[in-house]
Amino acid sequence: MRTSEKIVVTIAVAYAVLHLSVLFQLVPHTIVWGGKIASIQTIYVLEMVALVTMLFLAMVILMKNRIIKPIFTSKAIKGILFVFAVFFMLNTLGNLLAETKIEKVQALITLYLAFVLFKTSKHIAPL
Repeated sequence: MRTSEKIVVTIAVAYAVLHLSVLFQLVPHTIVWGGKIASIQTIYVLEMVALVTMLFLAMVILMKNRIIKPIFTSKAIKGILFVFAVFFMLNTLGNLLAETKIEKVQALITLYLAFVLFKTSKHIAPL
């Protein structure tokens, strides 16, 4: 596994911990989602989606590197990683427009993820 992919997995797991912390109200929900979501029920739904998404991303990277048994073809993994790259590029724009400083700083992380995932999606060996 390339170092950049290890960093992506580490970031995904760190974000999963953040989302769990918000779900269990260890971290205030006002620091996520641009600080614009007032409904706690909506926060719970969004945080669950974000948590599953981050764990899925980590699993796909691990599948790509055969650390866990792939359940997708090489072509599917390539497509999934490309979709994540586009998603993180859009997320970078959203972070730049966010009201909280913590989300604005995260734009650097999401830009890194977009770049690495785009590059990774182009270099997949057959499984």
